[in-house]
Amino acid sequence: MRLGGRSGRIAGCAAVAVVFPFDASASRAAPAVNVSILFGSRVVANARFVAPYLEGDFDGTTDAVYLVTVLPASPKASFTKDVTVTGDLLGTAPLGNRGETLALAIVNGKSARKFLITGYEGEGVTDYFGSPIWGTKPIPLALAKKGSQAFRQFREQEKRITNDMLVIGTEAGIDTALCWNGARYVLFAPHEEP
Repeated sequence: MRLGGRSGRIAGCAAVAVVFPFDASASRAAPAVNVSILFGSRVVANARFVAPYLEGDFDGTTDAVYLVTVLPASPKASFTKDVTVTGDLLGTAPLGNRGETLALAIVNGKSARKFLITGYEGEGVTDYFGSPIWGTKPIPLALAKKGSQAFRQFREQEKRITNDMLVIGTEAGIDTALCWNGARYVLFAPHEEP
C-alpha cells in the first residue's frame, strides 16, 4: 500500500510495519461524551466502545478519538457544519447519504476541529470497518505515544512525524499510522515489497 491511502503518495513520506499488542485501556480514563452533540445527529456512540475511546496529542494538545456509528442522512439526521468527513483514507468512496456501522471521529484539542473518518468501499464491497478484525477483542486500534517504540519505528522512515499517532491494523497484518500533518489527517503505510 502506498502512502496517502489507497492511491497517491504523500510527498517525501514513508512508513514501516509495526507489530505490537494493542492495549487502549490505559487511555480510557476520560468521562463519557455525547458524540451527537459534537458531530451532529447523524453520529451516535457505538455501544461497544467508551467515549472517548482514546486520547492523544496529535496536534500539540490533547485530542479525543471516538468509535462511532454514522446514521443515514435524513431531515432529522445531519452532521454539524464544522465536521470534515474524510472517506479516502480508510475507504475508497465518499460516505454520501448512507450510514456506516463503525467510523473514527476525532476532535483536535488545539483548534477544536472535528473529523469523521469513514471506510466506505462502495456498493457490494465490505467496508473497511466491516472487516472481521474489527469484531475482535481488542480491536486493531492503538495510540503510539511520542517516544514509544512504535512511534520510533514509524519515525525512522518519516522524520516529519512529531506527535502521537493512531496505529491501525489491517487484515494483511501490516499496521498503518494515522497522523496529523498540521492541516489534515494522513495515512502512512509500509511500501509494498516487490
